[in-house]
Amino acid sequence: MVEDKWLATLAFDVQAELNRISQALTGRVKQLAERYAMPLPRLSEEVEVLSCKVNAHLKKMGFVW
Repeated sequence: MVEDKWLATLAFDVQAELNRISQALTGRVKQLAERYAMPLPRLSEEVEVLSCKVNAHLKKMGFVW
């Protein structure tokens, strides 16, 4: 009887840990998918556009190099 209770508790704890790990991995995969959703060429274009804007503002402020 005691052994049955111990095994049931152990099985429950193992399943809970597996569920926790599975949820953590799912969250990490979603995080990575969001991080890398935008392709590199598009990021490069965005950097170029923003760099031009920054340089224009710096030029207006008198910082010319």
